[in-house]
Amino acid sequence: MNAQRAILIALLGALLFLSPLVIWIAYLSPAWWWPFAAWMLFIVAIAVLTRRERRDP
Repeated sequence: MNAQRAILIALLGALLFLSPLVIWIAYLSPAWWWPFAAWMLFIVAIAVLTRRERRDP
């Protein structure tokens, strides 16, 4: 993974987990599994992006 892609993934993670939307969702008192699902989606997105990068010539 190149440095630019790593920085973009870090910024996406910061946007997803530090945005005001997260505070609003936490205020709504979602199910206990909500944070785990959010992390799982983030990890799956990273895996898909890195796997796609390996197949390109």
